[in-house]
Amino acid sequence: GGRVLAWGAEAEARRGPGTRVVSLAGRCATPGLHDAHTHLLGGALASEAIDLRPATSSEHLAQLVAEWLEERGREGWVYGRGFEVDRFPGRAWPERRHLDAVAPDVPVLLRRRDGHAAIANGEALRRAGITRDTPDPPGGRILRDAAGEPSGILLEDPALDLVTPLIPAPDLATKERAVARVLRDAVALGITWLQDDPSYDDRLAPGELYAALHESGQLVARVSVWQRLGRDLDELRAERAWLAERVPPERARYGQLKGYLDGSLGSRTALMHCDYSDAPGTRGVDLDEAGELAERVRAAHAAGFQVGLHAIGDLAVTRAIEHFAAAGPLEEVRARRHRVEHAQHFRLEDVERLVEVGAVASVQPIHLASDVLVCAERLGPERCRGAFPWRELLDAGAWVAFGTDFPIEPLGPLAGIYTALTRQAPPSRGVEREPFVGGLLSLEECLRAYTLGAAEAAGLEAEFGHLEVGAHADVAVFSRDLRGLTPDELVAARCELTLRGGEVVFEREGRA
Repeated sequence: GGRVLAWGAEAEARRGPGTRVVSLAGRCATPGLHDAHTHLLGGALASEAIDLRPATSSEHLAQLVAEWLEERGREGWVYGRGFEVDRFPGRAWPERRHLDAVAPDVPVLLRRRDGHAAIANGEALRRAGITRDTPDPPGGRILRDAAGEPSGILLEDPALDLVTPLIPAPDLATKERAVARVLRDAVALGITWLQDDPSYDDRLAPGELYAALHESGQLVARVSVWQRLGRDLDELRAERAWLAERVPPERARYGQLKGYLDGSLGSRTALMHCDYSDAPGTRGVDLDEAGELAERVRAAHAAGFQVGLHAIGDLAVTRAIEHFAAAGPLEEVRARRHRVEHAQHFRLEDVERLVEVGAVASVQPIHLASDVLVCAERLGPERCRGAFPWRELLDAGAWVAFGTDFPIEPLGPLAGIYTALTRQAPPSRGVEREPFVGGLLSLEECLRAYTLGAAEAAGLEAEFGHLEVGAHADVAVFSRDLRGLTPDELVAARCELTLRGGEVVFEREGRA
């Protein structure tokens, strides 16, 4: 059940007295949208913490913390996410002294919007045992003030992991409540499948969560869950077997193993071949300083797993391709469709090398809308030609999948499609700039990357990402026929009906 049975005259012949007919009448139907890269669980939990997106300065950040403490009390940890340094005066990192003034005895950890940097207050540093004598962990950075004391700024997970394990893990009820809410939001946008990366925290137990959501009837969208590259492979298999016994794999399953090569452009931790134009002597942060990643990729490939490597900087992309090429015989590697997650900055000669190893470029077009503010300063005009090379990737025959990287960006897929169509930020961002250098995509290419392309990235294209006979009947109906709309009109369209396996999981009131 729940599959496409027929089209055209045969479908009319199968129509019975109880069949519900949905008239498009100026609207359009697409396959259900598939977000190929989210942090669904982590983002849902972050929505229950302090929203730091409004912060415009270090003092404002501390004010938001003070307001939270006033409302919630001073027990336990204070956690927030979403501040953007590029909105602060001088684009300077927030100062620990402002947090210490409002929370001298309460531990505070606040993550930057991209998640690759955070500020910890003095009490959090004390509890973590971070002092002037604490060395930088491999792949991480503890920034220090002029006197050599920790400033509170922590770059990348190896540094953040000195603090985050001290924050109590959420209980199952909290996770269920938070994720169920985001799943409802997703289907209201026409999204029927999400790939979730909770691998950064082994305590989150996503299998238990999605089994509980399925049992309670709240798993309204399909989910593919990523696991952390480097964990014991037998443990990973056991987790997969446990979930498969409790939830049909077409509802929730485990997907790729996720590893990291670098950080983000905004935090200047994306790993580049050459120095940052606005920070000479800085080329980013190598998250594989210990040199363990190549062997982990090889072992995972040999064990039959698909691997995805986070790579934003052009050197990180080069290394991802090299690791895949060395993982095994070329035809086996190509068949596995290992993935470069973000695939944001390229030396253009690496586009062909990506295609040669059969790797997927899992990209988030909406990131251009944010990074356009800093890309030219960080990289200079020449390297910008290799930034967000979606046109070159498609023209070379690469596998391309679209996603949002929620919660770094909102879930709405039409904003990302707008950006891919125009190479500009959507009007809602209030960013008035010339289109970013590079080729534009067509609407058909964008929709494919958000449906069949995302399914191909996960090896699901036989049954998902299209509406051919036999495919799962995942459908999104939009308020207007997206074809022929201007980008400004398209981004304003709304999803009005979403089907998952032929079942209505969202219907906008007043429309049918």
